[in-house]
Amino acid sequence: MALFMALCALIGFGFELAGFVRPLDEGASAVLLGSSAITALVAFGGWRFGRGVPGDRHMNRRDATLAVALIWFGAGIFGGLPFVMGAGLSPADAFFEAVSGFTTTGATIFGDIEGVLSRPLLLWRSIIQWLGGMGIVVLFVAVFPNVGVGGKHMFRSEVPGPTAEGLVPRITETSLALWAIYTAITVLQIAVLWVVGLLEPVRDGVPRMDLFQSVCHALTTMSTGGFSPQNASIGAFDSTAIDIVISVFMLVAGVNFGLYYGALAGRSFRVLLRATEFKVYLLIIGVSVLLVMLGILDKHPEPVQAFRYALFNVATFITSTGYGNDDYMGYSPPALTIILLLMFIGAMSGSTAGGVKVSRVVLLAKSSWAQIRRTVRPSVVQVVRMDRKSVPAALLGEVAIFFFVFMLFMGVGTLLVTYTDGVSPQTGFGAMLTSLSNMGPAPFYDGADNFAAYSDVAKIWFSFAMILGRLEFFTLLALLLPDFWRR
Repeated sequence: MALFMALCALIGFGFELAGFVRPLDEGASAVLLGSSAITALVAFGGWRFGRGVPGDRHMNRRDATLAVALIWFGAGIFGGLPFVMGAGLSPADAFFEAVSGFTTTGATIFGDIEGVLSRPLLLWRSIIQWLGGMGIVVLFVAVFPNVGVGGKHMFRSEVPGPTAEGLVPRITETSLALWAIYTAITVLQIAVLWVVGLLEPVRDGVPRMDLFQSVCHALTTMSTGGFSPQNASIGAFDSTAIDIVISVFMLVAGVNFGLYYGALAGRSFRVLLRATEFKVYLLIIGVSVLLVMLGILDKHPEPVQAFRYALFNVATFITSTGYGNDDYMGYSPPALTIILLLMFIGAMSGSTAGGVKVSRVVLLAKSSWAQIRRTVRPSVVQVVRMDRKSVPAALLGEVAIFFFVFMLFMGVGTLLVTYTDGVSPQTGFGAMLTSLSNMGPAPFYDGADNFAAYSDVAKIWFSFAMILGRLEFFTLLALLLPDFWRR
């Protein structure tokens, strides 16, 4: 984190040397450099302290679980330093913004992004989403391979979904391969957006998709994060070509990166085509685009424009990116219902997206169907299969428990927010849904579509909910068990 803060500072100094300085940019690089120095000093102190502690050098499951939680909360604390020092945010607001970035939620405190944040801070805001997308912990395991057995537990805790276990036996090699794929697709999107931006005609009052904008939007697209340097998000560019490009890359980011790894390792895309989750993912996208398109024809009568907005909104909500190019709250009730369902479902397991995940929805559906058949023919053994393999009963139980815990926190969180802040039930529900699903925009919001008006208690609770959703509950909830702390 200290290195990336320093990188943002250097890029800011580069803008100053080239003479491309806005009033907001003055002093921003020094702020990031100061934040980098503080973060590096704490990191060095922790490293020195750790070296001096005698004992076992190998991490067990409990060590790894605690490390995952501490790293994520630490990322929120130190990632928020530039926002405190450079944007004048309170500690609670800065922690919320940083956690939202690292968990790729995309919910924001800022109402006027363009009028408050300098370009170095905008870049930092994009980078934290990109780092959080594939995971700080996966990067940690890739860089420090000597964590022993705990490395596997950290890897599984960080790469979400029920099908994210060991892509290959060697965790370090797997992590590096995933980062290489992730980086390559990001660079490709930067290039495509930049070229499209160069081809777009110059229009008064419409920003250009220049190199800086391309970098920021590619970083936050591939992480399915949704932080945009523009107040109006992608809608600020008012470009069909840019909407389509970002829609495609959002959907690419919603695919299990383990399938990309398998396709490249086997030099065949049959791995993708054989995966049940991938086929269901494409089916959900196709059906949703068609239904949303039909549901918004009253607002966008031209079929091409209706398809553009339908594809973009389906992509941004199923992948939990949270970009906006249209006022989706003005859509017809059927179209809005589909969008809400997509927020629950999410994209594929092993992707950077949030939500329940397509694989869990498939397993829940198959398990429910098996139970219905069991009531009719109790003597017949009902086997639930996924990708032609029988699914263990223990995994089906985990999926059911996950869904129960998800809904439990939805209810408890909504109640807490309505009690502390006095918001309406639907507003509290929308805020909790966007936090637990790592989504970004909050449906049914009262007033501005940001979290600035909430109390500090609510913001800390939302931050906790974001981390819960990103780590899929069990890693963090394990810390609450008394047995966890016993020797």
